[in-house]
Amino acid sequence: MLMKILIIFGLLASIANAQVDRDWSFQRMCEFWDGGSSYRPRPNGFNSIEGDKCTFEYPVATDSRESAKRYCEENVPYHINDVTPGERTKCSAEATLICKNEWIQLFGRCYKMTKELMTRDNAVEHCKTQKDDATIGFLHRETLPFRIYDYFTRVSRLWIDASEAITKDLIDENVNGNLLLAIDGYMYNLPNIALTRVDSSETAMVLCEYTPPMNRAESNHLLKKYGEIYYPTVSTSEGAFIRTTSSLNRIDEDLFKDNRYCSRVMNPFIHNSNARSAIPTREFLDEVNKVQNGLIIRTAAFSKNSKKAERMKATCAPYTGAVHNVLLIDADGKQLSQLVDKSLWRKDEPKETCDAGSWSSALVSGRDGSPGLEAMSDARYAPIYCQNIVDTYSYGDCPDGFKPYYRKALGQKWCHRFFPDKMTFNDAEAHCQKHDSHLTGYTDPDEFRLLNELIGDNFTPVTPGNYHVLDTWIGSKRRPECIKTGSANIPGYEMDLSSPCSRVRVFEWLHGVAPNPPNFEADWDHIREPNFLSRQEECQSVMKRSKEEATLNDIACSRPFNFICGREAPVVMSSA
Repeated sequence: MLMKILIIFGLLASIANAQVDRDWSFQRMCEFWDGGSSYRPRPNGFNSIEGDKCTFEYPVATDSRESAKRYCEENVPYHINDVTPGERTKCSAEATLICKNEWIQLFGRCYKMTKELMTRDNAVEHCKTQKDDATIGFLHRETLPFRIYDYFTRVSRLWIDASEAITKDLIDENVNGNLLLAIDGYMYNLPNIALTRVDSSETAMVLCEYTPPMNRAESNHLLKKYGEIYYPTVSTSEGAFIRTTSSLNRIDEDLFKDNRYCSRVMNPFIHNSNARSAIPTREFLDEVNKVQNGLIIRTAAFSKNSKKAERMKATCAPYTGAVHNVLLIDADGKQLSQLVDKSLWRKDEPKETCDAGSWSSALVSGRDGSPGLEAMSDARYAPIYCQNIVDTYSYGDCPDGFKPYYRKALGQKWCHRFFPDKMTFNDAEAHCQKHDSHLTGYTDPDEFRLLNELIGDNFTPVTPGNYHVLDTWIGSKRRPECIKTGSANIPGYEMDLSSPCSRVRVFEWLHGVAPNPPNFEADWDHIREPNFLSRQEECQSVMKRSKEEATLNDIACSRPFNFICGREAPVVMSSA
């Protein structure tokens, strides 16, 4: 058996351009031992939640699963998923991490041998030339020297580092010397595979090491181990999720509170972990339901209408177009948002009621046999599921014909497109939906100016006696409970600022094209707008007195106007 092991990485070193979407050393080791007949590469490269798998059969007898597991864990330097004792011990192993080409994976680290004698100082510099973060090999477990002895040939001595737990019993007169692993201990009057300290003038070969980056497969493996200790782990095609033992509430001033909490929970288990609360998907809902029926948990989804100032008003106003988002972090640490899939909501949800807090979302598992999301009070405590973050996100390009605008306050990239097609409000909205968008909205004066630029010369100037011959539809509409407000003589809104039909709230953005309440009070054409003349002016348009001057007006939805569609830029996920 050892003869096979001694030459295996001689074969490995001959492969200079192996695959980088799997661990090439694991693959070659499997091919050597059984011809690759049991080798199964990870199905989706770096984005896979499973690693490369292989079953190794050794000519070593074991008489129980315990002895077989002990043998496999000491001799196979990968995760052990299963063992089979007998005259020939079988070890079913998985390599979740991925080492760069020509680096050998042993127990979760990547190693590369340079068979050249050099001083310790030169060896340190040499490793940096191999990879920026590479260092002298570190003995992080007691069995590692024996695997080094098995897997690297024609090596007599190696520079090495080790923890005090490993070196504390080392008997050596040269207490300030450099640590060395004597594969051949003869010249040091030691047995083979022994640690010693030598003078700085000594030379040895160098074993460089680096820690491969966390990926989804490794994270999935570690979280499953966590689930063996605490609550059962929920696994989906997106990875593994662990349920925390604590219950949290949500505060809109700190939208990433859950993420930081998840990172602290995982840190003892996955060091320097960056984690998030669960992003709701149908698969996730179904898997949680299998673990426990009737469970209520908090998810990463939250209402874009959730504002503390709104909830503290004497009279609050739920918005009919409630839209929930999930916040993500891009590679530069900036936030971006992603809409929650509408199909995940339970019947008649999200229902945002005025209880001074029903804005967030919770997963209701199996309460009536069908798990789904429903709106829940931000103030309510509930446990959360956490997932390690091993992916980065970014906004992709806007679709063809759409112009981007970055909403800094929301961390959102929004896309607008002007259509010079005269349609009613409802027909325009239907046309936008054919382009995976809705009649658009805006969040600040700069974005409103962009809409004005998109309209360009496609308008009829408003002059005395010539009103609204050609305006432009956007995606705001009068609240249903405010339809009977106003007349020709008084403003079409309530003067009471706390009223749901006040000037700030009488209109609302639909389909989440911008947060409610709208931020367009200063953009109405006149102090009496919206005036609701003829009791028909339920929709909103952009009208222009000149190419530079654009204002807002309420007007009948049946008018044929041009329109602007809007949608969020697509969020693109990539491996970290």
